[in-house]
Amino acid sequence: MAKTVGVIGGGQLARMMIVPAIELGFEIKVLAEEVGSPAKLASTVGDYTDLKTVREFAKTVEVVTFDHEHVPLNILETLVAEGFNVQPTPQALLFAQNKLAMRKRLSELGAPIPDWAEVTNSAEITSFLDAHGGVAILKTAVGGYDGKGVRVIRSADDAADWLNSGKQLLIEEKVEFVRELAQLSARTPSGQWKAWPVVETIQRGGVCAEVHAPAANANLELASQIAEKIATGLSVTGVLAVELFETADGRLLVNELAMRPHNSGHFSIEGSV
Repeated sequence: MAKTVGVIGGGQLARMMIVPAIELGFEIKVLAEEVGSPAKLASTVGDYTDLKTVREFAKTVEVVTFDHEHVPLNILETLVAEGFNVQPTPQALLFAQNKLAMRKRLSELGAPIPDWAEVTNSAEITSFLDAHGGVAILKTAVGGYDGKGVRVIRSADDAADWLNSGKQLLIEEKVEFVRELAQLSARTPSGQWKAWPVVETIQRGGVCAEVHAPAANANLELASQIAEKIATGLSVTGVLAVELFETADGRLLVNELAMRPHNSGHFSIEGSV
C-alpha cells in the first residue's frame, strides 16, 4: 500500500485530508497553486497545468490524487504513460471534468438522469425548449462549478453569447425537484465499495451552504444503488460524490459528480466514528 500520497491542489479539501491521513499512517504532500493556500503547511507551490512541475512533484510521492478536478487530462495521461500511479485515473476523471462526457456515459450505464442534449446552434436549443415547456438549463461542458457555467434559458437568445464563444454546450430539462440529496461513497482500486449516509444539501447562490445528515425519509437503497453503479461503471477510485435531485414522485435523478472529498461530506470529520 502506498504510504506517501501527493495531492494536487492546496485548498480546504487538501487541508482536511492531512490530519486523518496522518492518523492512518500516511504522509501527505501537496502541490498548491500559490503561497498562502489553506494546505500551505504541507505544500510545494507550483503550477498544476505545467507538465514538468507536476512530474517533479509526482516523483516525490507513491500515488497522485487531487482536491479539485481541473488538472489537464493530457498531463495526467502522460504521468500514467510514464509509470506514475494516478488515482482516480484520467479515464475516470474525464467524467468529472466534462459534463457532456458524463451525461453520455451515464446514459450508457442506464443511470437516471434528466433529459438532455448536446447543442451547437440556436435551432437545436429552440427545438429542445419547444419539447420541454419553453424552459431549460444550459450548461458549459467544462469549467463550471458552484453555479458557474449554468443558466436557466427560455429562448435561444439567452444562449447567444455562449454559442458565439465556441464552448461545448449541453441543455437539460429543468427538473421540478423537492430537494437535493448527495450520496458520498468510496471505492478501492480492487473494487471494494462503501457509502456514507445520504444527506440533504441546501444550496444558496449555487453553493452548498447547509447539510442535513442523514437525510430524512430518503430512499437510501435507491441512492446507494445509483452511486455504486456509477462508481463501478466509471472505474472510480477514491471518493465519489453523486449529487441528486429528488422529485415529488420519489424519483432520484443524477445532477453532478465529483471525484474527490466533497462539501456534502464535511460533517463526517466530526460526525463519524
